[in-house]
Parts: sequence; structure tokens; C-alpha cells
Amino acid sequence: MLRYSAAGLAAVGGGSFLGACQTTDPNTGQPEGGGGGLQQRADSGQPIRLAIANEPPYTKLEADGTLTGAAPDIAKAVLKRMGIENVEPAQAGYDSMIPGLQANRWDIVTAGLFMNKDRCAQVQYTTPDLVSTESYAVPPGNPQGLRTVDDLKNKDLTVAVLAGGYEGRTAKALGVPEDKLPTYQQAPDALQAMQDGRVYGILLPTLTLESLKEQQGANFEITPPIEQFPLTGSGHAFRKSDKTFFEKYNTEMKAFKETKEFEQIMSKWGFDAEASRKATTEELCKTES
Repeated sequence: MLRYSAAGLAAVGGGSFLGACQTTDPNTGQPEGGGGGLQQRADSGQPIRLAIANEPPYTKLEADGTLTGAAPDIAKAVLKRMGIENVEPAQAGYDSMIPGLQANRWDIVTAGLFMNKDRCAQVQYTTPDLVSTESYAVPPGNPQGLRTVDDLKNKDLTVAVLAGGYEGRTAKALGVPEDKLPTYQQAPDALQAMQDGRVYGILLPTLTLESLKEQQGANFEITPPIEQFPLTGSGHAFRKSDKTFFEKYNTEMKAFKETKEFEQIMSKWGFDAEASRKATTEELCKTES
């Protein structure tokens, strides 16, 4: 897998010029009343900047810079229904996505960023798009027999997680000591650590591990989904100040989820459209941080 740099991606710290008479919220730096901000940017024809992590199948940047993956493909389809086709990617780590959104470095987080209580308190999440399970990547034959959270707690081994990711936080909340969960910035980094023997395995979404194995041609096994992990899912995250645009987008996204095109996108990337339709933002936002 190529390791993508920020070159050619959306510039950090851009944004639309706001009229001199427009007031802003001192807590967010965004226009008050929900009438400006992202809506104004879209109306002026500026590109809508989509934050991604380049973690297939959730998000993917092709070698030529083409933005794809399950979440961006859904976002682009929803925006197209709104008459918007000018979008650009902004690659970021999961732990910087919400701070970068609040700082106006990008406009929508479309990265499979799982909902939880803390995140839902900071941003507006749309209707769910991707619902996920978690698994371990382990060496061939799984000699240590790692399959459950209790196995990880009780066995003398470590597993890699991504910095700022859901898996590390949830594992710690389930009682796994932090020193058993070394962090890495991207999935290929975690894979290299496993291949080098620095960690026994990797804890990531099942589909991410399947994609990683296929793209890297790596020799590892993927365990069945870990039952102790609660239902998780993502939506597209917006600044709370962008209420006007968010409401239009969310309405279109709900309608889009009932289409064949939505099913085709989900099937292409290995996700279950019906699971997405059944999940609610309210239930996913109850997930502990």
C-alpha cells in the first residue's frame, strides 16, 4: 500500500471569506445562527473538504489522488443530490478529525469515524452510514489463541491499535491495560509492527483487516468478530454551527439510503446496507468514549 503524504490534498487552514458585518460564535469561530459557514462555502462554489483517514474500505485515496471508499462515495452521492460535485480530500489521523473540523481545516468528516458520547457532544452526526464489527489480525495458526477481550487481558501479549481510534479506547474501557495496546498512525504501520514481532496482533474493524490483507498480500489470520465489543457505527460529522447545511444534507442522506445506488456502494465495499438502515444515530451515540 502506498503511504500518502499531505501533498496534493486539501490545504490545512483554508476556508471561505466571511463578510465584515457577519458575527461569529466565539467558541467555534463559525458564523452565528447556522446560516453561513459551510452553506456559504457551498453557495460560493468553493470545494467541500472531506476529512478521510485513507483506511480502506472506509476511505481510500487512489495513487492518482482519486477519493473513494465507502464513506466518501456515499458523501459524494449525497452532495451530488444537493447539486454539489466540487469536493476535495483532506487526509488526517482519527484523533485530529474533530479538532480539525472545529478549526475549519475541513468541512465534513467522512472517514468512518465511529460515534460515541464524547464525539456526539462535540459535533452533529448524520444518520448512520457504516456499521462495523471488530476482529484481531493474528499470526498464521494463532499460536497464542487470541480471540476474546479476556484473552488479551490475561495473556502475555500486545496488540496494535490506531492512535485516536475506537478500538483502543473501547478495549481500555473493557479492562485491557494501556500498555497492551501500543498505538500506530496507520494500519500499514501496525502491520509492520506485527511482522517485525513488536506486537502479537492488530485490533481493527474486521473489514479493515480484510482489506489490509488483500492489499498487502500479508500472511495473517483474521479472528471472528469479538463479541464483547458493542455495536459500532459511523455517520458524517459536521460542526454544530453548520446547522442549515447539515439539515439539508441529512435529509438527502436519509433518502439516499433507501436507493439501489446506496446498496451498490455498500456491497462494493463489503458493508450491509440493511444494518445501516436499522441503526440509529441515537443508539450509536450512547456508545461509551
